[in-house]
Amino acid sequence: MDTGMVTLIGIALTFLVAVLNLIYSITNNKKTRYVNTVTTSRMKWIDSLRDKVSAFIAVTIRLLNPEWVKREPDEVSLLIRERDTLMQQIILHLNPDDPVDQALKGMVKQVFGQTARGVYSDDLATLLIQLRDATAAYIKKEWEKVKKESQEGQLPKEKAVAAQTK
Repeated sequence: MDTGMVTLIGIALTFLVAVLNLIYSITNNKKTRYVNTVTTSRMKWIDSLRDKVSAFIAVTIRLLNPEWVKREPDEVSLLIRERDTLMQQIILHLNPDDPVDQALKGMVKQVFGQTARGVYSDDLATLLIQLRDATAAYIKKEWEKVKKESQEGQLPKEKAVAAQTK
């Protein structure tokens, strides 16, 4: 073999390695961007759900606070509208097919039903605490998923398969 042939083989191998490296980089960057997008979206969703539930609890307490018996009808109307809006937003944040999400939805609806009576009771206070604690546990579980996704750089298999089929 002459030096020209050795040089040509060296150039071909270098080109092949460069092409393989380019393909790997493109694939890896695409996957990383996708995981980062999903992780960021999930963190925003967690924050939004936390804000909505805490506002729902606060509005419910304000609406039925016995110390505020002599409120203007307009103020009560605004609180009712805010409570109703928050309830719908919370429900829309939840997965209609997940049993844990549906349990939270049920608790929100129970709180709504209790507030329709117009009386702040011990049952309502207990229900609000249960809603707060259940939401905190739910958010913690979701946060653990986010941490795992970001550390491992991949989504759970069922989500990755679903995303690839779209």
